[in-house]
Amino acid sequence: MPATLLPQLDTVSFDAELPLAYQPQADAHAIAQALLGTRLALTVLASPADSPEQAGPLQRLEAKLDLALELALQQRYPQAGALTPCRIGLESLCWLHPAPLAVGSSGIVSLQPRAPSALTLQLPLTIHQCQAAGHGYAVLASWAGSLGEAQADWERWVFRRHRQAIGRRA
Repeated sequence: MPATLLPQLDTVSFDAELPLAYQPQADAHAIAQALLGTRLALTVLASPADSPEQAGPLQRLEAKLDLALELALQQRYPQAGALTPCRIGLESLCWLHPAPLAVGSSGIVSLQPRAPSALTLQLPLTIHQCQAAGHGYAVLASWAGSLGEAQADWERWVFRRHRQAIGRRA
């Protein structure tokens, strides 16, 4: 798998192939808007997993709300990024990119937590490392606390996905 070309992260992480797109730095207003949507998406992603006792009418209602959210978000984010091998951690992520990115430069990565999904996370980040890897470049970047109050939801989501990955390997 191309994820083996990615550098290891020094925190809890998981490997995936997700819709991901990178764009150069946007203005402060665009970043604020991106973070607002990301905070809302992380609230959904970090919500507690359903237990068997919650099955029934409540679960059906939540499924309908999830479908409505996905359909509404498809209008807002009509184009997903290409499926990209990535390694996602608590405060950083790395991915395979087709072109080199300048170390120290900033941008926004749009990431969908599963494919297919209209739920999109947009993370403002700084490039820390970019090195040749296979037919592209392995990019390591972090958001250095810019998620603010959504950081706790991000960490819950990453820990959940990390545990799922361990369970699949066992």
